[in-house]
Amino acid sequence: MNNKEKIKEIFREFQDEYDFEKLKQIWKNQSEEFRKFWEDKILNKNYPELSESDMDHVIKFFDQKARGAKEFRENGGLHAARANIFQGQWYRALKSIKNNQDIKGILDDILKTNDGDIKVGLVNKLKEVNEKYKNGLTGKKAVILNAILFTYSSDEYVSMLSLEHRFTLIEFFDFGKREQYESYGEQIVNTNRDIISSFKDKFDINIPAHLLSYFIYDWLDRILYWNSQELNKKENVTSENENEYLIPREEGFVLEKHLEDFLVANWESTDLGKLYELIEESGEIVSQQYPTKEIGNIDLLVKDKNTNNYVVIELKKGQTSDRTIGQLSRYMGWVKKHKANGNHVKGIIIAGSQDKRLEYALQEMPNIDLFLYKLDFGLEKYKRDE
Repeated sequence: MNNKEKIKEIFREFQDEYDFEKLKQIWKNQSEEFRKFWEDKILNKNYPELSESDMDHVIKFFDQKARGAKEFRENGGLHAARANIFQGQWYRALKSIKNNQDIKGILDDILKTNDGDIKVGLVNKLKEVNEKYKNGLTGKKAVILNAILFTYSSDEYVSMLSLEHRFTLIEFFDFGKREQYESYGEQIVNTNRDIISSFKDKFDINIPAHLLSYFIYDWLDRILYWNSQELNKKENVTSENENEYLIPREEGFVLEKHLEDFLVANWESTDLGKLYELIEESGEIVSQQYPTKEIGNIDLLVKDKNTNNYVVIELKKGQTSDRTIGQLSRYMGWVKKHKANGNHVKGIIIAGSQDKRLEYALQEMPNIDLFLYKLDFGLEKYKRDE
């Protein structure tokens, strides 16, 4: 059996397994919800600052690992992909779009333009204008931007959010070469176009883009598996299950995770943000849960605005003071060896309260500061509709 016949056979099995009409209706409804969010809360100048509740609802459309995603799925919701984006980074991107008219206007044009060539030009313009905002919207892999494009028009965009994954797919099936997509706009717009059109032309598979995405991720993994392993090694991505195709794993905490997300989303307005800046690599914010490969992830890795030296921030997650100090010291040692080029490395502990052990330990560690967070809440009487 040749490759084309094998793909078509797998597609027939896929058709028998899935309720296409049900899936189409769910994504139709979710796209309509996202469009309403876009018009009423992003574009509307009279709508106040986005709340976490506002954002949490649409982030569940984007990301299988979003906060509240399990309950969302149990109630019949669908996600674009497991995006491997932390909640705080989603918050940061959405708030940046809401609060900056220049990128908001361009992105609105991208969403509402049908002409492919015009869209390519607009995406290139967006990347250029967005350079000054550290929000991850136009990062190298374009995960956040592609999630927004897909959710707004799920019939027209595949939910393969990472450009690296798209290039892998295109080259594996000989749909083209990554080098042919010269500009950022071409990478975003034309890879999507070529994946959809190539499955139609080469394999006679002509279904809405969100259904094609299910076919690619849920069924073609048996064909793509060996290639995905090479990409996983390249990107240092782990998988929970050897049969999953390029699905990274993310773990978190509860209260401290909310605090971590809040800090990233609102960095410039915090006391820390006045002194330190988030780290951006290839257009994407990488400060949150910065990977060390050897000793785990750093809660936050940032840089001093004046000296450009690295600063390691550790949240005291209900663990002992001794363990927190030891963990932070290990991270600082790793950063000094692998990234600091001999420069000074500072440490910061963020805790809900101070204790004697921590106090005594810090007396002998002048390069580590302690910040205490406070939780504030208020009550407001509900006003009944008259």
